[in-house]
Amino acid sequence: MNIKMFQRIGILYLVMFLAVPFYVFAQQGATGAPETAVEEKSPRDEYTEAERPEENYLARFEGIRVSEKLMKENLENIFILKVIVSNFKDQGWDKDYQDIYENYKKGVSLFYRRIVVYSRVELEKNKKAISELYKKMVTLYRKDTHALLKECADKILDFSLEEKNKYDPNRSRILFKNMMRLWIAYGQVDDAESSYIENVFRSSISHYRIAKSYAISILEQLDPEKSKGRFDIQKADNRNRILNPEKVEKPKT
Repeated sequence: MNIKMFQRIGILYLVMFLAVPFYVFAQQGATGAPETAVEEKSPRDEYTEAERPEENYLARFEGIRVSEKLMKENLENIFILKVIVSNFKDQGWDKDYQDIYENYKKGVSLFYRRIVVYSRVELEKNKKAISELYKKMVTLYRKDTHALLKECADKILDFSLEEKNKYDPNRSRILFKNMMRLWIAYGQVDDAESSYIENVFRSSISHYRIAKSYAISILEQLDPEKSKGRFDIQKADNRNRILNPEKVEKPKT
């Protein structure tokens, strides 16, 4: 009995002896302990002591609150920017959009890593970059809208001078309806300019989109032949849609 007991104890110690190196190796693999591992740079290193944000309890609480809010808002704005960039590829906004997309991912990554103070900083910078790109885009919308409305005014004037309007009540109704459309469209232009002055550039674009919708309706009714297929991009964009989504490249990751 004693010999068998000693044999069992010997086997147990042998198993434990062999298991220790394997356990240590497994722990190193799980924790990334090998000397060749590269430690990820801390976001704190990007700031000097004079510029580094506060990292106390209150700052962390605000970081969570603001980050959660901006993650939703910025993502919604990024979708709108993607629509505009895709519809108007010739404007050269793709680089700005890609930078915004990457910076948004960086802010979200910091949030999920619970580095909430710096997540807030990145997402606030991301919000500012979004606003700056909207500001660039307003210039195109303003130019296109004024060109369309000028064309509408000319068409309405030509239509109103036609002799047939005196004897055809339907044509008189068409004339009045489109005059009202033009009136409303210019009201939207005024609202767009007010939003621009107040630095609410997304709202400015929304008002210009509405104005263009009225302008397109006028031109399609008064000059249907010339308008056929001419406003496809504008109409899709006014509805916040990409005209050819299957041809749009996905953001680089």
